[in-house]
Amino acid sequence: MLIAGSLVFGLLAYNLVTNGPLLAWDVPLANSLHATALNSPRWVNGIMIAGYYVGDQLVAAIGVVLGIYFLRRRYWRELTMLANGFGVSALIFLLLSHIFNRPRPVFESQIWRLEPIPGFPSGHAIAVVASYGLLVYFFVPKISSRAGRALAIAGVLLVGLYVLFSRAFLGDHFLTDLVAGCAVGIAWSGLAHTVVERIFRKRTRVAATSRVGLAFPR
Repeated sequence: MLIAGSLVFGLLAYNLVTNGPLLAWDVPLANSLHATALNSPRWVNGIMIAGYYVGDQLVAAIGVVLGIYFLRRRYWRELTMLANGFGVSALIFLLLSHIFNRPRPVFESQIWRLEPIPGFPSGHAIAVVASYGLLVYFFVPKISSRAGRALAIAGVLLVGLYVLFSRAFLGDHFLTDLVAGCAVGIAWSGLAHTVVERIFRKRTRVAATSRVGLAFPR
C-alpha cells in the first residue's frame, strides 16, 4: 500500500509541477460535470452537497465516538490507529495542499461555495480512504458470514465513490486531486497501521516473555 500509493501520488505530483499529460482530462471533465450540475434538479445538487458532509462531519463524528469507546475500554492499539486514520491524515492533507497550492476549479456560476484551501490532494479523498478504510479493517473481520463481509465492503466502497463523485460534480476538485488524495490515503494507511501493528505485537511478545520469566525463574 505504501509503495503503490506513493508511486501514484508522486506521478501525479510530478505532472502537476511540470503540467504533464496526466492533467489533460482535468479541465474538460470539470467543465462537463459543472454543465451537468447547472442543468440538474435542485434535489440532485442537494444530494451531491450532502456528500461533503459524509466525507467531513460524519467522519469526524465517527472518529469522536470510536475514540471515546476505545479510550474507555483501553484499546490502545485501536485508539492509535484511529488517531492516525482520522487525525494525522488531516494534517497530512493540510501540509501537502499548501505545498502544492493548486487552485480549485473556478466557474462563472458556482453551484456551491468555493473552498479557500488549495485542492491538491483532495482532503475528502484522503479522509474517505484513511477513515472508512480503517472501519473496514476494524469491523469486517468480526463479521462471521462471507456475504455479510462482502456487503459491508461494498457499502463502504459505494459511500466512498459517492463522496468522491460529489466533490467533482460540485466543481470542488479536479479528477487528479481526487486520485492523488486516494493515493495519499492508501500510502499513509499502509505505513501507519503496519507500524502500529508491529509495535503493539512486539510489546505483547515482550509482556508475555516477562510473565513467563516471572513464573519460571531460572
